[in-house]
Amino acid sequence: MANKIKFEREHVVRVASQLFWEKGFHATSTRDLQEAINMRPGSIYSAFGSKEGLYSESLKDYTVQMKSQIEGFIANSDSILGGLRAFVENVIIKTKDCSPSAICMLVKANTEFAEKDTALSELSAGLLTKFESYLTTLFTRAIENGELRGDLTATAYAQFFQVQFTGLRGYFNRPAVEHLAMPMINQMFVLIKKL
Repeated sequence: MANKIKFEREHVVRVASQLFWEKGFHATSTRDLQEAINMRPGSIYSAFGSKEGLYSESLKDYTVQMKSQIEGFIANSDSILGGLRAFVENVIIKTKDCSPSAICMLVKANTEFAEKDTALSELSAGLLTKFESYLTTLFTRAIENGELRGDLTATAYAQFFQVQFTGLRGYFNRPAVEHLAMPMINQMFVLIKKL
């Protein structure tokens, strides 16, 4: 019974995450959630405490899923940079139309809560910081493996990667630019190696 409840909870969080990612926290009504996850408002509040509680779990789950995807690509690559490149290609080209939004959910949340909802603002900022720390660990390994010269700190590489990746995601939300995706991804990784 416990496994069934856990599975259902994970499913609810994943479905809610897709809705929140598409619409944002404020634009997602309780009615939207109720229809998407097939739960009454009372059940949502009983299981998650509030809409904010469900959003918090969704945001955390999104972060875990993104790290898991990266780890999978790295595991199937001969290098850290190769894995990161495969991840970028997957998001920008292969699964672009499967995402509810062209913007990373963490970036979207950080923008949405910049001025309000202190707890959610702190959560989104904290998750972005943790994700940057995770990327820093990956770039540390890339430097140690000799994939990068190491003229910059691993943190600087991680920051550059995030800026490039976020920019590409936004840019390729435009129509009729798909043919530029691979050349721009190539350029991104050439620049990383030259830093």
